[in-house]
Order: sequence, then structure tokens, then C-alpha cells
Amino acid sequence: MNRTEIIKLKEANCKNCYRCIRHCPVKSIAFRSDQAEIISKSCILCGQCLLECPQNAKYINSGRETIQACMKRGEKLYVSLAPSFVSAFPSTSVARMSQALKLLGFAHVEETAIGAERVTREYEALIEAGTMPNIIATACPSTVLLVERHYPELIPFLAPVVSPMVAHARMMREVYGPRIKIVFIGPCIAKKHEVIDPENRQAVFAAMTFEQLADWFSEAGVDPATCSEDESQRTIHNTLPRFYPVPGGIIRNLNQTARRTYTCSVVDGIDRCQEILETLRDGQLHHHFLELNACAGSCLGGPALKSFKRGFLPSRQTIVDHVLQKPIHAAPLTEGTKTRLDRRFHDLSDHVPPPDARRISEILLAMGKLSQEQELNCGSCGYSSCRDKAAAVAQGKASIHMCLPYFRERAESMSNLVIENTPNAILVLDENYRIREFNPAASRILRMPLAPKVGQPVITVLPGDCLDLFNEDKHGIFTTVAYPEINLVVEQNLIPVADRSMFILILKDITREERAREKSARVRAETVEIAQSVILKQMRVAQEIASLLGETTAETKVALNQLKRSILYEMGDGLDD
Repeated sequence: MNRTEIIKLKEANCKNCYRCIRHCPVKSIAFRSDQAEIISKSCILCGQCLLECPQNAKYINSGRETIQACMKRGEKLYVSLAPSFVSAFPSTSVARMSQALKLLGFAHVEETAIGAERVTREYEALIEAGTMPNIIATACPSTVLLVERHYPELIPFLAPVVSPMVAHARMMREVYGPRIKIVFIGPCIAKKHEVIDPENRQAVFAAMTFEQLADWFSEAGVDPATCSEDESQRTIHNTLPRFYPVPGGIIRNLNQTARRTYTCSVVDGIDRCQEILETLRDGQLHHHFLELNACAGSCLGGPALKSFKRGFLPSRQTIVDHVLQKPIHAAPLTEGTKTRLDRRFHDLSDHVPPPDARRISEILLAMGKLSQEQELNCGSCGYSSCRDKAAAVAQGKASIHMCLPYFRERAESMSNLVIENTPNAILVLDENYRIREFNPAASRILRMPLAPKVGQPVITVLPGDCLDLFNEDKHGIFTTVAYPEINLVVEQNLIPVADRSMFILILKDITREERAREKSARVRAETVEIAQSVILKQMRVAQEIASLLGETTAETKVALNQLKRSILYEMGDGLDD
């Protein structure tokens, strides 16, 4: 799995609302071909786009198929379980969760808090050394990505220590062997990137979220709350690291000397983290230990905990109760194990120079922003200002048409252009058929002045019985109507607006065509009449000719017969009289 596959998009679900862009703290979402697209090289995997998408167009790659494939091959998979599991699965314990996970096919379960305890000791060593002017805790992978990708100049302030997840994985591999495969389960999406980070030397095989685990439990018919306790499960003896998911949990684990050496500050929420990092970049902080958490509420506000809808205070109380639980079993073999926990960080920023002022101005002009006053900075496109949006367009992350005021103004302009120039009369009527607006064609066709007719009933420009023609069964249908009182024939269509608080009356003037049709009909009728008269005359002539021909034929027959007898007599044929 590569990092571009961590958050995926259901393209058919994206409805172009730009909400994910508005809430992305680092604007690592592009909009291309009418679809949102996550820019993996600048994404910090905070999960805000997942939480904010109203269409559920984005989802997290589970990786469960890979885990189950290993199980089918008979490989043993060990679990590093984040201490915030008690918030996602209340009424459970480590022993019950261990039993439930073993029912799914996992071989062994331990708490990530074991690694958190060792990470705390590393932080204390850095504080005691005092060589770093400021120290940023590195337990939150999203804040680490935020620094590496967007504030690379602050990389020297990142504590060169792995996260509790990686620390615990290294400790487990130290105890149980380097060939074991470890699956981390927690509330964080960014852990999936941490798994594939080369700096972590493949310490963790895969990472799952609590939501994905809950789905697996549901499909397998396993309920952790009703599972019996795993009798082989061991219990950590230092329970204080279970506070790590709570804001200030890291600092609470530091000893008093360490807390006094550096000014310790807790910041949660990505916006506030960015504010602190900018303050740090400006050189305004000195000798601070900063516990930064991208999620408001720290890990208890993780994106993969939101669906459980437990609320921060109840979740926090479950953590407190979990911390106060007294160990009743022997400590895990990994607790206190020594191993290398150092790591390096790298400049992963894009290094793409911002577009110059000339290019920004060109794009603003193309967006219809001809002056500074027209830069509304409404944020509907997802960017805080028109200039930020223009920069995104220049970088290929956005399109000009994402500007709602521009698009609306353009659409209105196009509509107005069509309405103003159409040859058809268009009248806007209220629910009582009073005229609210009309176009120039209506003024010309109905021979009406402009202002005086606004607010007047439509019967002031059309005959009184026109209302009888506005029957519902004729709504939306062009009907030919003659208004002889005003010498007008039209194709008429009354279109109701959704709630029938307004009507659009369209009149297509076909008077000329209708007159031409009537004239053509008259010409055809006259032609038929003339043709009929000619036919009658021809018939009379034919009859007269036939009568004359009949008389002549009879006379000719008599004459020829006489001639025949005369000839035969002369020839002496012996014919009798």
C-alpha cells in the first residue's frame, strides 16, 4: 500500500460542494474534472476531509485483506493496541479485547502504552541535555507531517524520537523476534502513513482504525464487551502512559524536573498547531517543550473515533478509569525493554514557487475580479481569499469556475442576455398573476409601456378571459391561443415555479404565421372552387360534343347503307329489293 491509497475517493459521490477544500487546513485537495482529488505529497492525513464530506465520498483504505491473508497462511500477527480503545469499546478491558482479537485470528495483544513509557524517557533525556532550543513532541504523526511538508525550517525542533507505536513495535520485535508481524489498532489515520515511512524500518506491518476493527467484529459476530477475559493476558504496571491520548498526556508523564527545565505547552487542533508553528518560525518562542496534537481533543478526537459519538468528557473519563486500574497480572515481557528509538526527519515540502503577481492578476481578471472591491473573499470555493483561489488555479489545484459569485454572475449575465434578446414575450407573474417583470419582446408584442404595467394584473395587457386559459392541465404545455381583441395569435406556455409563488408566462407571437396560414387556406378554397367550375364546364362541352357526334354517326350510317345497296345492285349480285 502506498500513501496515495490511504484515503480514497468514491468519485460518483462527489457533489462539487467544496466543503472538503474549505476544511482542509493545508489545502492539499485539488478539484479536477468535477472531482475532488487529494494531493498526497502535501496531505498530512488529519482526516478533516473525511469528517466534513456530507456525501461520504471519501473513505480510508482498510488493509484488512492483507492482514487476513497473512492469517490464512498461518503467520502470527501481534497487536499493539492504543490506550484510547476504552473510548471506542466501553465496558471492555485489555484482557477482554485480547480475547476478542484472538477470536479474529491475532496471536498476541499488548498496549501501545508500553512504547509510550519508553518514548517519555527519551523526551526527558532530550530535555536534560538542553541542547535543543525548542522541542516538538513527535507522538502525533499528522503534526510531524505538517512540519516536514509545510514548515521544513522547523525540522530541527522535532524531537528525534519515534512515536509510541513504533517504539512498542521495536520493543516487541526485540523480545518476540524480528520476524513477527505487528498490527497497530488506534484512532488515527496518519498511523497508516507512519507504517510505510522508510525511517521506521518497517517496524509495523499494518495499521487499522477502531472503526475498521468494529466492522470486523460485527461481521465476525464478536462483541468485546461480552467476551471472557484472556487468562494469559499480562497487565502493564506503569499505567500513567495510558494518558497519552488525552491533551497534556505526554507532559503529565514527564518528571517534575523536566517540566521545570522547559516551558511545557499543550496545543490541540490543527489550526492552533499551525499558529504555534508560525510563531515558532518567527523566532518568538525559546526553550519550549511543545505537545502538539492535530486533532482537537488529542487522540480522543481522532477521526476514527468520531463515529462512536462518545463525546470528549465521557471518553476522557474512560481513560482516567483505565489509568487508575491496578495491575492484577504479571507485567508484559516487553515493559522496560531497551532498544533504539531514534529517528530522523526530512524536508518533504513541495518547493514549488508561488505564482507571481502578474499571473495572479491575470487569473483574477479571468474570474471577473476587475478591481479589489470585487474580490469578495467569500470562501465559497474553499479558499479564504480570492487571491488564494487564484494561486490554486495557477498551481492546477482549482478551476476558475469554482468561484460561486463569478459563476452566478456569469449565469445571470447569460440568462439576461438570452431573455433580453429572445423574440418571445416573457412575463414574470406572482401567485395572483400580477406582472413583476417582462422583457423588451413582451413590451413590443403586447404594445405595453415599461414601468406602468409592473405590479398590474396580466389581464391589463391580455383579454379578461385569458385567466381561463391558465388551467393547471395546460401548465408547461404550449397552446395556440388567439386574442382577436388585440389582433394577436400566440403559442402560450405558463410555467409555475416550484412552490407556485411565481409563474413564467411565455408568448410566442405567431400572428403573422397564422394570418399567412389563413390566407393560404382562402387561396386553396378559391382554387378548388375555380377548378370545380372548370370541370363542370368541361362536362357540359363533352356532353354537347357527344350529342352532335351521335346524330352525325346515324346519318352517316344511313348514307353508307344506301351506297352499299346501290353498288351491289349495279354489280348484279341478284340482291332482291
